[in-house]
Amino acid sequence: MSALFAAVKAVYEEKRSLLTYAEGDRRGLEQAFVFRTGLYLSGHLKGSEYELLDLDSEYNKNHGDPKKTINFPNGIRPDLIVHERDSNEKNKLVVEFKGYWDSGIDNDLMKLADLTSPHDQYQYSIGVLVIIGKVNADFRIFSNGQELNGN
Repeated sequence: MSALFAAVKAVYEEKRSLLTYAEGDRRGLEQAFVFRTGLYLSGHLKGSEYELLDLDSEYNKNHGDPKKTINFPNGIRPDLIVHERDSNEKNKLVVEFKGYWDSGIDNDLMKLADLTSPHDQYQYSIGVLVIIGKVNADFRIFSNGQELNGN
């Protein structure tokens, strides 16, 4: 998880910030933030025990079928995942992102609870909601279908 924290921090430290521009604050750049985080996270995974796993964005497949959970029977598309494609044996990290401009986090929290639940087929080791703030991010962490940090 420290690799994810470092990747998010690196996005905030970029000289060409995603969150501000000449006229003020930018809003609605969640996908760009996810992409930049994925680039940095990929670098942090090199040389680690997760180097041979796949890092995917908007990956909605469970083998050849859509990725579905009990609360999302029509399918879901996690923002970032570290896993082994075509397997549920090495599902390590699932990450959802939400910008400060979007207060609707209930679905993201439910997704992370489902995807980390020991009663679900995916059983990701860790789930993280990254709340993109104006100057830094807040993190809400899930394991075993429960939020760990008490929010």
